[in-house]
Amino acid sequence: MPESSKLEPPDNDHHHNSPAGAHVAEDQRPLLSSDPNFIPSIRSPSPHKSSTWYTEILHLLRIPGLRFCFIVFFTTPLALIAKAFVYQHASESFGWEMSTTTWLRVSQAVGASLVTLLALPLLNTLLLLHKRGLQAQQLDLAVLRGSLLIAAVGFAVLWQARVSWMLLLALFVCGLSEAIQPATQGLATSLITREYNARLFTTVAVLETVGKLAGGPIQSVLFSIGRREGHGSLGINFLASSVVFGLLLVLALVVRVKR
Repeated sequence: MPESSKLEPPDNDHHHNSPAGAHVAEDQRPLLSSDPNFIPSIRSPSPHKSSTWYTEILHLLRIPGLRFCFIVFFTTPLALIAKAFVYQHASESFGWEMSTTTWLRVSQAVGASLVTLLALPLLNTLLLLHKRGLQAQQLDLAVLRGSLLIAAVGFAVLWQARVSWMLLLALFVCGLSEAIQPATQGLATSLITREYNARLFTTVAVLETVGKLAGGPIQSVLFSIGRREGHGSLGINFLASSVVFGLLLVLALVVRVKR
């Protein structure tokens, strides 16, 4: 047999002479080691880190004025969804063609534009000129109260509308309440420190989403009351939205929001 094909026994001396543990790979080291400098690669999550979001939300809920803001963030989308049923209401109860219901959207857009582009900037300028000591928090609260009142009146007019022009007027008034959400956001941020801003807006996004998801089915059930062949809805969903904004207005008048 050629020498190159011989099987040579393993070098046992090499194993015996090597230092202890030299052939133990790092990935074979025990997870629990007596070495104080050893840090295991897999760590269990810290209970404090996993509950940070929970403790932050609890901290936000302890602020009385912020609890009110959370209620507004949740209920406002729920109530505003009633406007989506106005076009069907105009078609069924007033005989409008679906193509002509665009004027309802135009009426609402005009009211919203007047508030956001003209009324709010003008109000802010006037208050800053005549009352330099006025806090932004007080301004946001005043705008919020006024907007809630306008929304309550607008949806009440929408519920009581018996002629077409009242529908246009009601949506125009509802458009004037467009400042509810920005005023509430400004009020909420004035009640907390900057470190909680991220958690605040995350919570606001969740509340608004849940409000929209819940508002659709609720408003649909209320809108179906009184509907039958040849007869449109009684508009109970518009009345319900008016009541919601009225209750929010009462809360806004009694809430304590000073940080």
